[in-house]
Amino acid sequence: MNELKLQAKDLNQQGYILLQAHNIDAATEKFNKAITLDPMLIDSYKNLGDLYLHTGEYKEAKSFYKKALLIEKQGEIFFQYGNACFMNDEPHEGLEYYNRAMSAGFDSDEMFFFMGMAYEHMNDDQMALRYIQKAIMKNPSRADYKVKKVSVLLRLNMPEEAKKTIDDMLLNDPELFDGYHMKTMILLEEKKYSDAIKFSKEASDRFPEDAELLYDYANAVALSGEYQEALKIVRNAKRLKYFEETKARFTLLEAEINAELGNIDEASCKCDECISMEIDEQIFEDARFMRINLALTQNNFEVALQNAEKLIENNAQNSYYFAAIYFRPYCLNKMGKKEEAQKFYKDAISLYRMATLEKPEAIDAYLYRIMCLKDIEDFDAALELLDFLEELSSEIAEVHTLRADIYKTLGKQALVKEELEKAYQLKPELKDVFVEGGE
Repeated sequence: MNELKLQAKDLNQQGYILLQAHNIDAATEKFNKAITLDPMLIDSYKNLGDLYLHTGEYKEAKSFYKKALLIEKQGEIFFQYGNACFMNDEPHEGLEYYNRAMSAGFDSDEMFFFMGMAYEHMNDDQMALRYIQKAIMKNPSRADYKVKKVSVLLRLNMPEEAKKTIDDMLLNDPELFDGYHMKTMILLEEKKYSDAIKFSKEASDRFPEDAELLYDYANAVALSGEYQEALKIVRNAKRLKYFEETKARFTLLEAEINAELGNIDEASCKCDECISMEIDEQIFEDARFMRINLALTQNNFEVALQNAEKLIENNAQNSYYFAAIYFRPYCLNKMGKKEEAQKFYKDAISLYRMATLEKPEAIDAYLYRIMCLKDIEDFDAALELLDFLEELSSEIAEVHTLRADIYKTLGKQALVKEELEKAYQLKPELKDVFVEGGE
């Protein structure tokens, strides 16, 4: 080996050590010098790819991995190129290179896990589950793989398999917080409140200083309807050493409990207190959404509008965002700003239409669009969309409540009663919250 190649290897080694020490600039300089001395030294290209992957410059990472692959098609470099694609929001290309890594003989539990996450990103949970399971089989000690598996199982509506995975996880790693939290959430989703209370209390007793596990216990008790007992647990939580880290969640829980007890003013105060804990750009969407609904119960349309606009500004493109898009013109209309409301109603209808074109299964977007059409009194278009939704699924109670509301406006009282009866059959709890013939 000639002197230049030795110098290049030495510089590459120095760069690697500097990279491990997080001295990015110095490491970059060493790798580039190594490449200048020996343009065929594959390790320097690969290490520069790793460096840029570490700094979040994914296009640069891909560029250097590609140069390394031109020298030699190594499985590990295919894998790292796939990771750069995945992190750059290019899951299809990432999967292509993961498969090329396998063809080159590369075998890694991390690669299977990343393949699972790529499929998850593409909304293919069956394939995601397949590859996450492969990762677990190859490395059963990785609890994070099992946590991800539980999330996928829940989306696939496989709660029993999810609970079994959690039980296995806790058997092998009884200190794993995520396991206790996820199992409590599953039991609550199944409305098994007594089981959820028992399990979450055992978890909280096991880790008495863990405020998040105590929150799960308080939440389970509240959802069972034992509101005063839940408030007592919240008061006890405030004595914990690490309460401040979970204060916002407990405060919102207090708001939810007070709302259930009919203490709207206290619930509103607690919501505002939770919102006051927002930091920088991180907003508490659930608190903002609840504050909108509380404000609407008191006809405080200004406060509802302020919180709706904050959710819109956040632009998270989630359920809170789509709800806020409707509440903005609704509040403006109630405030007497008819012209401004009309503009935002039309904007909302267009946005909801685009959302359903991109994601046809987005039922909520159809429902909000219908609500907008109803508010601007385009009843024919609203009823036509309601007919479409009913043909799509006969299990949507809101189809009937919205149709009843339109018939009420049109003075068709017999049809109002008929539609509400259909809604009650689908959701009996609506009898407690829906005034017959109205909103």
